[in-house]
Amino acid sequence: MQIAFSGRLGSGKSTVCAILRDVYGYEIYSTGTVQRKVAEEMGITTLELNQRMKADPELDHVIDDAVVKISRERKNDPIVYDSRMAWHFAENTFKVYMYVDPVVAAERVFAADRGDVEKYESVEDAKQQLMARTMEENTRFKDIYGVDNLDYANYDMIIDSTSATPEQIANAIAVNAKRFEEKPFGYTLLLLSDKNVIDESDGLGNALISVKDDKYYLVSGKIEKEADVFVKAKYIAK
Repeated sequence: MQIAFSGRLGSGKSTVCAILRDVYGYEIYSTGTVQRKVAEEMGITTLELNQRMKADPELDHVIDDAVVKISRERKNDPIVYDSRMAWHFAENTFKVYMYVDPVVAAERVFAADRGDVEKYESVEDAKQQLMARTMEENTRFKDIYGVDNLDYANYDMIIDSTSATPEQIANAIAVNAKRFEEKPFGYTLLLLSDKNVIDESDGLGNALISVKDDKYYLVSGKIEKEADVFVKAKYIAK
């Protein structure tokens, strides 16, 4: 089963992808690496590249067309597409989105050395730049493709990297990709950190979570666990 893997900046997608490659045998197709390389060659930041891509859709299509082609020609090969738009272009995939608390994401990228292309003066500066890049990218996706990359309903699974280790995340993705291949879920599965879930439930019915202002609310059911690591529930649009 091929995996279309998207997520928040700073959520640790590259690390998880490396584990999926080294431990579970997946090949990685990373467009983030391609974008950073293009930005470096142009002598601009990734935010500036995103702004130029908004004005010149051909820069997007170079990446997107390759994803479509690979997913069709190699549909039986174990591939992870590390790309924010792969869920839209790669065919017949398990669509995964990785969430992370914005402050945790900022702390991670501030501590990492990403060269001259991505520089931050502080954790708060990193947080603001990551938020700006996320919104700039999503505005471009809406303008070019007419889709919302941040709409959880587009994905088969949302997984939270705020507290879980990369190994735990990679294992959960591999396990649920297998489950999905055997029988599609028919809903968006949420695997979250309990630190990010606000319990407003009466404790009755199935575990359902809604999202508002980047916060998760348990609106019905009881907290369920997956592998004693994640809060498990179904996503409902509200």
